[in-house]
Amino acid sequence: MTVRRFALLVAILLSFSGCASQSKMHALLGQQVTLEGVAEARKLGAVLRGNDFAVWIDQLQDWPIQYVGQRVRVSGVLDERHDLPVFVRKPGEPVAGGIPVPAGTDLHAASHRYIVRNAKWSLIQ
Repeated sequence: MTVRRFALLVAILLSFSGCASQSKMHALLGQQVTLEGVAEARKLGAVLRGNDFAVWIDQLQDWPIQYVGQRVRVSGVLDERHDLPVFVRKPGEPVAGGIPVPAGTDLHAASHRYIVRNAKWSLIQ
C-alpha cells in the first residue's frame, strides 16, 4: 500500500469516527491526517479539540473569529512537540509562569503536545 493510499484510508477512517484518541495519534505521526473538532483559542495558540483529542495548529496563534467555537475540519501533517511550559511548584517559591504539575511528574512527558503542520482548515456546515 502506498503512503498516499494509506493516508487516504486514515483520513476516511478519521472522518467516519470524527475523532482520534491521543493514544492512536502516536501511530499517525508524520502522516497526512484529517481531523474534525471544535476550534478553540488557548494561550499557546489555536487548538482543535475533538471528543478524545486536542491538537495545536502549527504557526497559528489565533483562529479567525468566525471559526472560534465552531466545528472545523483540519488537514495537515501530524507531528509532536515537547514544549508546553510545565513545572513543579515548590513551597515558598514565587509562582512561575506555565502549567504547574504535581511533584514526581515526568516533565518531558507532561510537556508533550500534538500539532498539525501545513494545516488547511474549513468550517463544517
